[in-house]
Amino acid sequence: MIASSRDMRGAAWRWLVALCVLALLASACGGDDDTGDGGSPPATSAPSQDSQDAQDPQPSDSQDEQPVEQESRDADEESPEPTAAPTLPDEEPPPSEPDEIYGGTLVFALESETSGGWNPITTSAATSGHIVLRQLYDPLVIEGADGEAIPFLLESFSSNDDYTEWTFTLRQGITFHDGSPVNSAALVRHMEELSRGTLARLAIEEASMQSYEAVDDLSVKITLGRTFVDFPLGFTSAGGFLGAPAMYDLGNDSPRNPIGTGPFMLEQWDEHEVTRLVRNPNYWRTDAEGRQLPYLDAIEFRPIEDDEARFNTLRAGDVDASVDNGGRRVEEYNEDFKAYWQEDKYTATTSVLMNTTRPPFDNVEIRRALAQCTDRQTLNTVLWDGQPPATGPFSPGTPGYLEDSGFPDYDPDAGRAVFERLGAPSFDITTTVTTLDLLQAELLVQMWGECGLDVGIDQMLQTEAVTTAVFGNFAVFVAVNHSGYSLAMERFWWHSGYSPPPPVPAINFGRVADPRIDAALDEVITTDDEQRQRELAEEVNRAFAEGVYNIWLYHSRWLIAAQDHVNGVDNLTLPEGEEHPKIFLGRVFLAEVWLDDS
Repeated sequence: MIASSRDMRGAAWRWLVALCVLALLASACGGDDDTGDGGSPPATSAPSQDSQDAQDPQPSDSQDEQPVEQESRDADEESPEPTAAPTLPDEEPPPSEPDEIYGGTLVFALESETSGGWNPITTSAATSGHIVLRQLYDPLVIEGADGEAIPFLLESFSSNDDYTEWTFTLRQGITFHDGSPVNSAALVRHMEELSRGTLARLAIEEASMQSYEAVDDLSVKITLGRTFVDFPLGFTSAGGFLGAPAMYDLGNDSPRNPIGTGPFMLEQWDEHEVTRLVRNPNYWRTDAEGRQLPYLDAIEFRPIEDDEARFNTLRAGDVDASVDNGGRRVEEYNEDFKAYWQEDKYTATTSVLMNTTRPPFDNVEIRRALAQCTDRQTLNTVLWDGQPPATGPFSPGTPGYLEDSGFPDYDPDAGRAVFERLGAPSFDITTTVTTLDLLQAELLVQMWGECGLDVGIDQMLQTEAVTTAVFGNFAVFVAVNHSGYSLAMERFWWHSGYSPPPPVPAINFGRVADPRIDAALDEVITTDDEQRQRELAEEVNRAFAEGVYNIWLYHSRWLIAAQDHVNGVDNLTLPEGEEHPKIFLGRVFLAEVWLDDS
């Protein structure tokens, strides 16, 4: 087990070791000092203790229930005639014959089910939901490796000089899964549906969208009531997944009948068991060699909520690939599987988020005292191989990162004194049902108990936890969020305009209302100066530290772990050859995954 960077008292070590023994398998308490690269080639570098040193962060109704096949490489449909095998980045071409890259079924373990279904406008999707959605739909826009917006389903976007009028132009010749054309009428209908969505309409309101009208068969002009420099980045996620008008016509039945443009189509959805997607034979994209995508005949997604069970399922060979977001098994993943890690930059941050609209956390003194009673380095020693504590919402290398943001240091005596003076509150910590999250909650409860607090643990399924957060039905909530990719896009999470009092739903889960944060978020949408955007992000970071709205724990690097016969997990050929961040927030495109015969 890697030692903390500070000396720890014997009592702290006793409860730490006890919890490891009770909650984990022997190997789950961490690894050796050197995490290593392992025996299988990772797509990107695996996380290590020193990574922080680089300073420059959810067709027809589901079928009758059928057993999921165990053989993941059986071809399910007729495969196209390929011409050559793909060359993977930094690897030699696979030795197999070209036709062997096509066909087969990938079995993929997810960390949660998306019970709201597959209409991206109406569902509430965490990372696992977004993985499925990215196979069913294409985003209008995609994130570039350097923080820029890149047209994807769009051929182009452009604006007037003050960024109040935008023209979105779609690519020619693309069809939806039902054969209907992707055109400006479909995009206008999509905008109309966004304006009616419970949370999706926030994007329309945020940009003060005045109108959207078809200019020609492929172009739509969007007029805003305010300057919004990063407006296209709002269409990289669920709001940008273009659905067919026929899907929206289905109303309440649309979540079970997704009709997108993506490389795969829904064949079967047995909730909490399997979501089976099959190849879209008319998909519009090709790989770098000009070959038709996707390679696979089908993907079967299996939701396995518990991280221990998910890892053991992968280790037993019952699935081909799995998603994870924890650092307790770095060595095992690197040595036993192909480990595709998200890069350090633009990583999400795990934090304790406090509900500022009700006691006790409407009091900044209480919030600061709770932070002072949180031994974040000890927690990170268990959960992320000793990663230094996060100093704010932005990871190293991301605009807004500060080595010292002014966030309170670990000082349990100072925290305890505040609780003795103001009274020690009792509350529950809300978290999900995984082994990792239970261990994390138990560590926090133990730390806070040593400061005289009486804290319980309220575990629930991930989808239920998201709903609880949206409606503000919590005191303390463990959240994973904020990639820092665009400060303007963080407005939904942090601006006071999105913090109505419960029970009104809000994306600003903690109901943060801070004038400094609001001012920075108001300005950042008006400037395209990168240096000024960085300065504003740093100001937000300092304001979060002073207000102690979150207790920043660690930067989460998402992982896709795959068996040796799975190839190309992090491949994504963009239409004009641009670069996209690999395994971005755990959300991957699987159109270029292929399986070999070994």
